Amino acid sequence: MPTNTFANPKTFHDKTFFRFLSFLCGIALLSGRLAFSQSPEMSGNPLFEGWYADPEGIIIGDEYWIFPTFSAPYDQQLHLDAFSSKDLITWTKHERIISNKEISWLRRALWAPAIVQKDGRFYLFFGANDVHEGEIGGIGVAVADQPGGPYKDMLGKPLIGEIHNGAQPIDQFVFLDTDGQYYMIYGGWSHCNIAKLKDDFTGFIPFDDGTVFKEITPQGYVEGPIMFIRNGKYYFMWSEGGWGGPHYSVAYAIADSPMGPFNRIGKVLQQDPEVATGAGHHSVIHDKQADIWYAIYHRRPLGERDANHRVTCMDRMVFDEEGLIKPIQITHEGVERRTLTPSPTFTNPVVSSGQDPWVIRYNDAYYLCQSSRGRIRVNKSKRLQDLGVDQWKTVWRPQRDAPYSKEIWAPELHHLQGKWWIYVAADDGDNANHRMYVLEGSSEDPQDAFTLKGKINSPSDRWAIDGTVLTMPDGKSYFIWSGWEGTENVAQHLYIAPMSNPWTISGERVRISSPELPWELNGNPLINEGPQVLWNGDQLYLIYSASGSWGDDYCLGQLSWTGSDPMHPASWSKKPEAVFSRTKAVFGPGHGSFVKSRDGKEDWIVYHSAKHSGAGWNRQINMQRFGWDSAGAPVFGRPIAAGVPIPEPSGDSLP
Repeated sequence: MPTNTFANPKTFHDKTFFRFLSFLCGIALLSGRLAFSQSPEMSGNPLFEGWYADPEGIIIGDEYWIFPTFSAPYDQQLHLDAFSSKDLITWTKHERIISNKEISWLRRALWAPAIVQKDGRFYLFFGANDVHEGEIGGIGVAVADQPGGPYKDMLGKPLIGEIHNGAQPIDQFVFLDTDGQYYMIYGGWSHCNIAKLKDDFTGFIPFDDGTVFKEITPQGYVEGPIMFIRNGKYYFMWSEGGWGGPHYSVAYAIADSPMGPFNRIGKVLQQDPEVATGAGHHSVIHDKQADIWYAIYHRRPLGERDANHRVTCMDRMVFDEEGLIKPIQITHEGVERRTLTPSPTFTNPVVSSGQDPWVIRYNDAYYLCQSSRGRIRVNKSKRLQDLGVDQWKTVWRPQRDAPYSKEIWAPELHHLQGKWWIYVAADDGDNANHRMYVLEGSSEDPQDAFTLKGKINSPSDRWAIDGTVLTMPDGKSYFIWSGWEGTENVAQHLYIAPMSNPWTISGERVRISSPELPWELNGNPLINEGPQVLWNGDQLYLIYSASGSWGDDYCLGQLSWTGSDPMHPASWSKKPEAVFSRTKAVFGPGHGSFVKSRDGKEDWIVYHSAKHSGAGWNRQINMQRFGWDSAGAPVFGRPIAAGVPIPEPSGDSLP
């Protein structure tokens, strides 16, 4: 991608004065007759050359990024550029990150980009065609692997192409709430809507009352909405007035919910007759490392009469003791030089070779349990991302030629009733004889030796693998596993049975899931396997793997407990769609386990994937953070590709 680098101060518009001043100061310093100079540590405004408006600012890694509109007559607005900086002083231009070549339905007026970084990818939302009733256009979304593009239109059509509640589909802002739900807030023509985005950004989720687009228009609203959270409060900001005139400005409101109500407090950004006019359509960057807030906005230099002659600027945004936003002073000087400390990251895979990962945290350490070369090993690490660092210890080897000496699969390490137990599938070399076995720990150290306690099976004694333990709030325990209905390898189902102790099933099994949906039917035999228990407060989910584990389409599904007897099949509701599945870069993601970060604030999934397309059972172990939607259900996102930097789990700085 072609780039250009701009260093301030620049010979452009209202910076001409500063160039001249710097020239005078240089002469004065050389002659020793003058001790005054402009600070070289200020960004200057505008930040970079060119007519640019509607800037969206974001911090990505240790860089500041700005995605603006190319400010020109509508018919010429057929591409977007982006700008990045390490220090707010020197900006690099990333030219034509997307254009009408990538957006087949774009005809004119490519406006107001919004950027979201999610699951290792970058999503660029945009308005196109200045759409009116009955016309083709509206809000679209594109995707790229790097913030500087190239971006590709994700849908091949508008995401929002119709007018709802009187709001023209332009000026979209994507807001991530604390519960993991993404909202789109958008609208022109003095109307503003909010809608809940699907996790993959391909559409919208209806609100509880069935509506998709809800109007939240505050008094004075015209366009350009943004939202952020500070100290638990929702700040809603928007632009007022005509964008082509001098009185364009920004106002705001504060509420307790993203749904409002939003009562206008007042203007915070507007023209200064001594500096510039038409200051508006802004975004906000929060430097969390220094708790500094910036307003990035466009304005029109003094003396300019062309409505499209707008430039991108940045100034500080400050709050008073009550949390109200103080009037933002627009300046020629801009903001001080500020570099960001890179956040620690890691990349997948965290274990170069492995499968069916089971991870448990105990006494401030993480333990990874794996089968390898006919034995079971347990690794110990202080940090979750160090699961692959070699501190392995072999904890169990089977007796030679025993019924459980071959094909040792998917061991799980559990701490129950004050002791360590391992549940593992094994056979005598004939897959038809696979059964579940229980190993008993010899001490409080899960890396010490385990001994065979016995086979754990229901009275029917059918083929069984991938067993796990569910303990309910009432203290009752259940064993859940993958098995055959009969004696033929036709399909694997999920079964549940009550337990009387950690090594005994005390009743007949009940089937709670079978492969039946299209995404569960890839491969032969048909497969549901790898059930894993996931709690969110009092909400219980069973995350399982579906389709052939040897194929690229291996994925994760979800059962939700309805609150009734877990032994009743009707107590489990299957989600119609897979919750974690392949991408163009990650194949066969499945058989995950779940664990908290060291400080307990983040939820992480550890799973395996194929090393490449068609790799079969040649697998690696990955991990990534996941969240929860507004209903409390897990949101796993997309598997993050190998080599993509991922922020380290929180709490790693703890002793």
